[in-house]
Amino acid sequence: MLRLCACDPFLLVMGKICSHCRQNFPIDENDLAFYEKVSPIIAEKIFLIPPPTVCPDCRRQRRFAFRNERHLYHRKCDRTGKQIISNFSPNKPFTVYSHDEWWSDRWDAKTYGQTFDFGKTFFEQFGELQRRVPQLSLSVWNSQNSDYCNYVGNVKDSYLIFGSVYSEDCFYGSPYYSKNCVDTLVVRECERCYECIDCRKLYECFYAQDCHSSQGLIFCFDLQGCSDCIGCAGLRRKQYCIFNEQHTKEEFVRKKAELDLCNSRARSLLKKKLSELSLSTPHRYMQSNQVENVSGNYVYECKNVLDAYYADRSEDCRYCAQVVDLEDCQDINFTEENELCYEYLGAYQNSRTLFSLFCNRVSDSLYCSACHSSRNLFGCVGMRNAEHCILNRQYTKEEYEKLVSRIIEKMKKENQYGEFFPLSLSPFGYNETVAQEYFQLTKDEANERGLLWFENQESKQKYMGPPTEFAEDIEGVDDAICEKILLCESTGNLYKVIPQELEFYREMHLPIPRICPNERHARRMAKRNPRKLWSRTCAKCGKGIETSYSPDRPEIVYCESCYLEVVY
Repeated sequence: MLRLCACDPFLLVMGKICSHCRQNFPIDENDLAFYEKVSPIIAEKIFLIPPPTVCPDCRRQRRFAFRNERHLYHRKCDRTGKQIISNFSPNKPFTVYSHDEWWSDRWDAKTYGQTFDFGKTFFEQFGELQRRVPQLSLSVWNSQNSDYCNYVGNVKDSYLIFGSVYSEDCFYGSPYYSKNCVDTLVVRECERCYECIDCRKLYECFYAQDCHSSQGLIFCFDLQGCSDCIGCAGLRRKQYCIFNEQHTKEEFVRKKAELDLCNSRARSLLKKKLSELSLSTPHRYMQSNQVENVSGNYVYECKNVLDAYYADRSEDCRYCAQVVDLEDCQDINFTEENELCYEYLGAYQNSRTLFSLFCNRVSDSLYCSACHSSRNLFGCVGMRNAEHCILNRQYTKEEYEKLVSRIIEKMKKENQYGEFFPLSLSPFGYNETVAQEYFQLTKDEANERGLLWFENQESKQKYMGPPTEFAEDIEGVDDAICEKILLCESTGNLYKVIPQELEFYREMHLPIPRICPNERHARRMAKRNPRKLWSRTCAKCGKGIETSYSPDRPEIVYCESCYLEVVY
């Protein structure tokens, strides 16, 4: 096997300046070992992946700019002419098929295959292929009665949930392994919950954040193993507490009966008092459990997982977020059950898949999008059950290896090899994508960087009828509300209430929201910590810690040992 020389200059680099933001970022020996480990071996030659030229944040931003989760549009299926829902707006220059048509055997992605042209860059040719191959209207796998969801798998009877798996009867949000939850932001194994953020294993909890293994919580923060608590923060294994004060069961039941969550003043008061209590309560520097050598936030059952967020059951990973069951991966997001993957976004069950998007059960492949159950692909789009294809064209094993070797050598000379797809290849406007949620740009800033910006003319159309009035108390709201068009009190956007949602509010005695789903999502996002680490010291012992709480924030932040002394 032919390897590059160990004294190659970039192997000696231990830090670089990001070519996008111009900030310094580290590259250590473990990173270099990983890049070598995942480097493709073609015809017994290893094509070493070079260190990245952009920092982890800019790499994440670049990947996120290819994922439009929440912006859905009416358009027609380009194969049948039927009206469909898609995350591709009608004016996008792409062929879009409905879910049933895309997965059918009535078309073959190989018919769009093209010969590699050494007179053009690889990314130019990939962009041409991407515009020709039919795109899937919405990314939905193995799901039932969930037509208005996107990037979901194994969900049932759900509406406007995004990036979710194995959930049922859920509306608005991003639940995982959950049932009958409404308005959530990354909750796992929860049931009958409402307005919960970054929570796990909850039952019948409302307005909770960073809570775990609890039930019957109302307006609570960072509770574990608790039940029947109102307005509490930082408690463990407690019951019948209100604002962290212990009550008898009888006192708690009486006070809870007096609480009316349909009353906006009552909700505002609870929110204010919880905020004040939370600021006076020590915060754990990161949320984690059953871990070894980890950093980031919300990391569970992991080992050697660094700078990661919402990671479960993973090992030897770095710069990952919203991932489960990974091994030896870096710079990947929104995915599960992968190994030896790098710079990858979406779907699951991949091995040695690099610089790719939304692939499932794909191995030993580079620069692919929406490919399934395939291996040994390079620069392919929409391929299924395929092998040894380049730009969707079939080759023999020997032809494939020879041509891929030549393409990589060309990309290396043009400084493209080892880089993710450029932002110019994103099919979406920057403001349509997840990137805008985590790395906000104004329209002018996006234009200065040459990024697309989508102007949705439909969203500017305002309802000309009178505003719909409805009672604050859910008991005074009748079924006719589901036939009405509501006006968001914050943004002026239009929205509706579906019958299943109304049934949930009635059962839980919760009010009809007066702001639209997207604004509710934005407000939940604003409540969580950024996916970034700062160096600061423990407020109790002075020990240095890495935490998602920046040093200028007012929260009292403790290291692990000091926090455990306080809460246990």
